[in-house]
Amino acid sequence: MKKSRLLLNIVMVVIICIVAIPILLLVGSKWKHNTENQAEIYYLSGSGYALKGITKTIDADKKTENIIMELLQELKQQPQKEGFFSTIPEEVSFLSVNLHDRTAVVDVASSYLSLTNVQRVLVRCAVVWTLTSLDFVDNVEIQVEGHTLQTSAGEAIGLMNRENVHIDGEISAETTEYAIFKLYFANVEHNALIVEDRVVEVNTNQAKEKTIVEQLIAGPLEKGYFATVPIDTKVRDVTTTKDGICYVNLSQDFLSKSSGEHNKEVLMVYSIVNSLCALDTVNKVQFFVEGEKIEDVKGNLDFSKPFTEKDDIGSMLEDKR
Repeated sequence: MKKSRLLLNIVMVVIICIVAIPILLLVGSKWKHNTENQAEIYYLSGSGYALKGITKTIDADKKTENIIMELLQELKQQPQKEGFFSTIPEEVSFLSVNLHDRTAVVDVASSYLSLTNVQRVLVRCAVVWTLTSLDFVDNVEIQVEGHTLQTSAGEAIGLMNRENVHIDGEISAETTEYAIFKLYFANVEHNALIVEDRVVEVNTNQAKEKTIVEQLIAGPLEKGYFATVPIDTKVRDVTTTKDGICYVNLSQDFLSKSSGEHNKEVLMVYSIVNSLCALDTVNKVQFFVEGEKIEDVKGNLDFSKPFTEKDDIGSMLEDKR
């Protein structure tokens, strides 16, 4: 009799397990699906270009693409929290969102391209950090009306995530750290220098001063701006001392490929000097060619001593009227 009861109890336990476990698993799965998750929406905070997140509760029952689109639209709204400001300009429209293998592909309207360089970087930073705060998004790819987003140099930016897009007061984006430089180029009449604010990818192993000179040689991106330094010029070395003197060592092309005209030489020299002196670390610029100090270039300027920044370049130019 005892053996029969024991056998009956064992059979009942087995039946309960067979019936109950699938039910518990189903209920548990449903309960997990219905829990509300959280995301972080990244806004401008305080002065400068620092981005900080504000936590938001999301409905996990919604389609993932709908959740992403709602977050993007919220980035355009002015946050209620004091000291925080909208990151996405009103004129920027998000056309569509697709999620593939944990990568959110965001298609924006061409109005994005009309933004300044700084605004574009801020938009990318905010979008990447906001969307990757979702537990189902690891990477973000931004397209402009179906076309792959590219750098100013024409290179595809590719996948962005929290490993290669940094947010801080310096502005960081794309694949490594980025900085904002003031680059001086000639105007259309070649009688003044005008500033182009450029967001530039910074190699952390290279001095910012060298990057600035390289960008000047590459030429302007804005219409109506003109390069001042011969395109064949090579940057041999750039070093800044503790007392703020920046030593710029260039190839012979800096001299041989220049026109020798007084006005063009003045614009060439001070486009470099003023761009470098825009950095807090630089007060003066001393030029070298192939490691040797320059005495003069066709008698126009005195290269034997360091140059200092000049705001009124027009007063140094010859009147050609």
